[in-house]
Amino acid sequence: MNKLSIQIIAVIAFVAIAAGALYYGGVFGNAETGNQIDSTDREPRTVQILNYSDYSCPACKAYLPMQERLKAEFGDLVDIQYRYFVLGSFPHSDLAAYAVEAANQQGKFKEMHDLVYEYQERWSPRQADAEEYFINFAEQIGLDMDQFLEDIESEEVRNRVEAHREEGIRRQVNSTPTFFVDGHRLRQNPQSYEQFKSIVELYMYRSN
Repeated sequence: MNKLSIQIIAVIAFVAIAAGALYYGGVFGNAETGNQIDSTDREPRTVQILNYSDYSCPACKAYLPMQERLKAEFGDLVDIQYRYFVLGSFPHSDLAAYAVEAANQQGKFKEMHDLVYEYQERWSPRQADAEEYFINFAEQIGLDMDQFLEDIESEEVRNRVEAHREEGIRRQVNSTPTFFVDGHRLRQNPQSYEQFKSIVELYMYRSN
């Protein structure tokens, strides 16, 4: 075998070894390696969002569209739970929470919740007759008015509202809105829907 033949064989051998190393090292990628890296193969799981809010708080109202959009996009994969966190700086916040919880006793939480926020600017000023607004809302959504008026004054309803507030205090909530995603407090509230969505997806697709 002459010198040229030996050189050709050596080159062919080198190329074969290099190609094999690249292939098995994952540069080209095989099916098995791709499955290990590709996060899109993960199954989404339900994400719980706790929202500590005050019905008189304008910022709390401002976050409603984001939450509604999350529900519209992810459906049951996003479980949003409201927590009453009454602040002492607003005159009618406690009564608003009692009205919503009284409606909740008749299975109409969301209906009352939405109306109370929708008309926040009307009933929240100190001089407003907030109770009259809440009674009108209760009639509008078809509540049993005798039960509603009894519940809004009941110890059970007031204790439930206070229990939410105490829960928040234990979790170091001191402003509204404060969000917890899967038990983890957001140190800074999202500044856009896309940011909120990214946070939710992070928990929805994270490894167990």
